[in-house]
Amino acid sequence: MTEEKLKTPLDTPLDSPLEKVKALQESQKNTKIWIGALMGVVLILFFFTFGSLVDKAPPVFFIIETIITLIILPSFFMLNRISFGILKMKKGNKEEFKDILSKMHRDDVDEKTEEVLEKINR
Repeated sequence: MTEEKLKTPLDTPLDSPLEKVKALQESQKNTKIWIGALMGVVLILFFFTFGSLVDKAPPVFFIIETIITLIILPSFFMLNRISFGILKMKKGNKEEFKDILSKMHRDDVDEKTEEVLEKINR
């Protein structure tokens, strides 16, 4: 038996613009989920370490934790912007995605693929 490599949507050749937009949307959604999950884990970790930092650790650790929390909380409201920036860094240099990414907006991940393609082709 031969082992087949699991293929992701971005590993297969994409012929139509619709497939390209769909692949970009999926990649942005996955990035957004991972970033949100990591930020949530950090906040949960901070929640459970708060008491020990206040009681036993030097005040500088509490200050650092507070600053990081104040940075993470507003970031939850900017997940589309952050994930789209990462998507542009990862896929923006690939020739097949360059023209589509230049016309896409960060909020296109939440729209239907056909609507995004229609907006790009205008």
